[in-house]
Amino acid sequence: MIEEQGRVLAVQCDFVWVETIRQSGCSSCIARNGCGQHLSEQYRASSSFSYIKALCPWVVKKGDMVVVGIPEDSLLKASFLIYLFPLLLMMAGIWLSSVMGGTDWLLLISAGLLLACGFGAVRLFGKRSADMCRVDVVKVLPSDNLSLSGGTFGRKLSSGQD
Repeated sequence: MIEEQGRVLAVQCDFVWVETIRQSGCSSCIARNGCGQHLSEQYRASSSFSYIKALCPWVVKKGDMVVVGIPEDSLLKASFLIYLFPLLLMMAGIWLSSVMGGTDWLLLISAGLLLACGFGAVRLFGKRSADMCRVDVVKVLPSDNLSLSGGTFGRKLSSGQD
């Protein structure tokens, strides 16, 4: 289970909206100084927070700290569906056209059409199986961990007594 800690922003029926801090792997990477991804992460103008809609079986209120999670196998299935399926369909079209003795233009057209069909199938299948990558609230953290205001995420609020 891939887990992330966050704060509840809104509560709806069986779902909650959770705010988490968007993290990059750049800080722990050895090649970060020579990588363009690290540079783009440094100068990113967008918010450093992510907002997740998660299924919540517990009673929570706005401001509660929770841990949300997604099973690894669900993430793997979704990744296969989104990335690999259209490419496999495209390669099958290229192979079939080449076996049939098609010209280069026929190979190109069949590859493009089957790639588009693969993306269309992913879109249709994704709408019907929206719970494949369902995010769940795994646990509710004790209220003494509330610490997301003013950029102090992940640290305990000081009570003034050190």
